[in-house]
Amino acid sequence: MKNIILNSFFASVLLFVFSCNTEVETPKLVCTQPDFTVNKTVEKVYELSNSTAKQYLYDDIIEAYVVSSDEGGNFFKTISLQTKATVNSPAVGFSVSVDVSNTYIDYRLGNKVYVKLKNQFTDLYYGGLRIGSLYVSNSGDPAIGRISQNDFKNVLNASCTIIDENQLVESLSIEEALVDSKLNTLIEFNDVEFTEAALDRHYFEESNNVGGSTNWNLRDKTGNQIIFRTSSYAKFADHFVPNGSGKVRGILTKYGSDYQLMVRSENDVVMNGKRNTPFFSEDFQTVKNNVNFALPGWSNIVEKATKLWKSIVYAGNGYAEFNTTSTTAAENIAWLVSPKINLTGYKNAVLSFRSAQHDLKVDSPLNTLEVYVSTNFDGSNITKAKWTKLDAKIPALSTPVRQFISSGGIDLSSYSGNIHIGFRYVGSGKDKTLNGAFMVDDVKIFGEK
Repeated sequence: MKNIILNSFFASVLLFVFSCNTEVETPKLVCTQPDFTVNKTVEKVYELSNSTAKQYLYDDIIEAYVVSSDEGGNFFKTISLQTKATVNSPAVGFSVSVDVSNTYIDYRLGNKVYVKLKNQFTDLYYGGLRIGSLYVSNSGDPAIGRISQNDFKNVLNASCTIIDENQLVESLSIEEALVDSKLNTLIEFNDVEFTEAALDRHYFEESNNVGGSTNWNLRDKTGNQIIFRTSSYAKFADHFVPNGSGKVRGILTKYGSDYQLMVRSENDVVMNGKRNTPFFSEDFQTVKNNVNFALPGWSNIVEKATKLWKSIVYAGNGYAEFNTTSTTAAENIAWLVSPKINLTGYKNAVLSFRSAQHDLKVDSPLNTLEVYVSTNFDGSNITKAKWTKLDAKIPALSTPVRQFISSGGIDLSSYSGNIHIGFRYVGSGKDKTLNGAFMVDDVKIFGEK
């Protein structure tokens, strides 16, 4: 009888333990969807904002998707969000400053978030929309500050919806990306590479420390460039920059007039392709500052008046410049001509260069930069050579001062043998409305062997 009682007791205990283990092993995880109704678009909030921080007074809610992440250390106490593009409306991005780290835990990439706007502050910072708390600088100017640890989850309400970020990313050329409407959105460049200065260097270099980060440049096949910015706190900061070509995905940001790409992690950089190396290249980094331009093989020739092209070094960058300041000639025409370039053995040759302007007063053919090619220039006599004008993108009055833009890829495939590339400046020192300067940099010719 005693054994029967004991056996029954042990059976009951085992049944209880088994039942408990079953319940523990199958927990149910439930996401609680915020019960909010979206009643305002991000586009409208953008329209209502300006460069001065102001409080949002209405009980409005917008929705957007997370596209940045601080998991990799390259983003710090800020979250970039964007809308999902449709056939009729492009994606619109904005950033939210929060006084919290490791936000990637609660706000995953692709996570739809409801943003409660009431009593928050908005502004346009270098063209990009920001949302946050009020911060007053020492000078008394209002700005956007970080939402506190106690409040940020009341403002940013993560939903249960997470979509693949491939539904959010937009593939663009560098030229297409350099507009304020793309700020704080997820973009991707194809067929790009780091410029030569970054090769064999780390993503972050103390010798190239700009505000706690390092700026290198990405370049596409037509010479367009954009800053690639890496924080010293990025987990990949001490890794070497890849020397191949490929694609890069990241968030477009801006400081001043400089557009910058910031990646979330090193996985955003995929460069397994062969580097696109030009067979002719001149970056003018060996020139002297503020003297008549002189480099081996290059010709600096006056056609009208007496002023020559100068070489300038500004903010560590060397380039060629023609400036009408300090001349009183009614018409200045001067040429800067490349050395002899042999196209033999190359197919589909493409020329690219970068140019910029400063102090232009008006857009006029009487004050402009033109680009030509010649097959019979003898190295000294400009007027006896035959010159063919090339179609290139040149900076205008609307181009931000000293911002270099790419010429675009200029087709030279119809040429063979030896050529010279000539940069011709036309301007007036007498008519002050035609004053201004044009700068030329990074002249390159690519081709297929």
